[in-house]
Amino acid sequence: MTRPRQILLGVLAAAGITLALGVVVLSSDWAARRTQEELIRIIEVRFDAHAELEEVTMSLFPRLAIDGRGLTLIRTGDEHRLPFIRIERFHASGPVLDVFRSSLGLVEIDGFQIDVARGHKPEGPGLRGARDLRIDEIRATHGLLRVLPDDPEKLPLNFDLETVTFRDFSFERAGTYTAQLTNPKPEGLIRSFGSFGPWNTFAPRSTPLSGDYSFTDARLNTIKGIGGVLNSIGSFEGVLERINVNGTTTTPDFQLDLARQPVSLDTRFRAIVDGTSGDTHLEEVDAMLGKTHIVAAGSVAGVRGAKGRTITLDVSADGRFDDLLRLAVKANKPAMRGGIALKTSLVLPPGEADVVQRLQLKGSFKLRRGQFSSDIVQDKIDELSRRGRGEPENENVNNVLADFGGTFALQNGRLDLPRFQFTVEGARVALGGNYSLPSQRLDFEGSLILDAPLSKTTTGFKSVLLKLVDPLFRKQGAGTVLPIAVTGTVDEPSFALDKGRLFSRR
Repeated sequence: MTRPRQILLGVLAAAGITLALGVVVLSSDWAARRTQEELIRIIEVRFDAHAELEEVTMSLFPRLAIDGRGLTLIRTGDEHRLPFIRIERFHASGPVLDVFRSSLGLVEIDGFQIDVARGHKPEGPGLRGARDLRIDEIRATHGLLRVLPDDPEKLPLNFDLETVTFRDFSFERAGTYTAQLTNPKPEGLIRSFGSFGPWNTFAPRSTPLSGDYSFTDARLNTIKGIGGVLNSIGSFEGVLERINVNGTTTTPDFQLDLARQPVSLDTRFRAIVDGTSGDTHLEEVDAMLGKTHIVAAGSVAGVRGAKGRTITLDVSADGRFDDLLRLAVKANKPAMRGGIALKTSLVLPPGEADVVQRLQLKGSFKLRRGQFSSDIVQDKIDELSRRGRGEPENENVNNVLADFGGTFALQNGRLDLPRFQFTVEGARVALGGNYSLPSQRLDFEGSLILDAPLSKTTTGFKSVLLKLVDPLFRKQGAGTVLPIAVTGTVDEPSFALDKGRLFSRR
């Protein structure tokens, strides 16, 4: 045998022995323990936590395969020793040699919860000398991300995650993600994609997050009292404890169960999701309800010790009164047409009751050039204008336009109007009372103020007789002031003289 051949055979024998020894070593319990210890060390350092595992199995040959369940991470220095990460089951796989380069090919997680709270500054060297862990792909399903507020009695921000996929994950740089979840109320599908990281070990809530989202086919009837199908798209950026959101929504068939009459609703909004308090601050909501322009700002905030969150807004609207009536009044067509300017505070506390029963409003309004669609009502308004002018038989006075205004408060489905008045040419009505939204019943009393004296509101012998009492009803610089009551419904109101107050001092 020649010397070169001997050398070649020696090299091949040595390589075979080395390979055999490598297989033996990689298949040994020592290698499995060493790999497990290295991965746990990286995780503990990168999450500033102590790791505990209920069960884990591992094989290294021919590829790395790790399966485990019951992984919990407890933050360093947490005196309560409450897990901030819980993973029910996981599987990791990849080339063996990659593990020793702190790299994995695939990690699959099924069932997890992450509680992100304010971190602490390390007293020691921190992450000095820590190795990064790179993962080609992470697939996580059935998870919950909770951003915990500073006040332990306030509700956390919850993100229920059906599926999340991270690609090119690293603790030291940002990676991409896609996520999908079903929102419970209103029920609909949310898809999101964007950038996450780098992970902030000692202040997890400061971890950067950005992306775009779509919220499709959200069924508003999963919220009691309203209906319609909402779609929304938008973008967001910031850190976990403070996310800025910009988006739009479209709901072509928005409606209240009270009337079940659809009106288109489109919005643009800017909001801040504040993880330090668990609240959402609505910096601006710009909406179009039909032809009515609505601007609002406020918050969606939790209350200490209370379940759920309360919506609080300052709202102004300018547009068409018939758009608002269509939502609240059951009728084939709105009871009145006209312009409206409205300012109100809005409070919607949490609960299972109908939205109309929970909704609280308090503000003022003005209706311009209003005209009733009901011939019965409009005839009464026309007649009021004729008599107020002192022209009771002037048939040319018809389709009279009215201006309305006053203050209001809505609570428990009842609209209180303590100071309400409407004006037509020749007459003014000043009222106070309430309107029940469920029953549409009116209950008001007040004064009818006419430009003309009482005797001019009629004709013939009755007019002559009334001249004797004209001075009794000539008050406040007006020709006639009469106490009245308004009852009935919006479609069929009843105007009557309040005889009980006719000669009283009220």
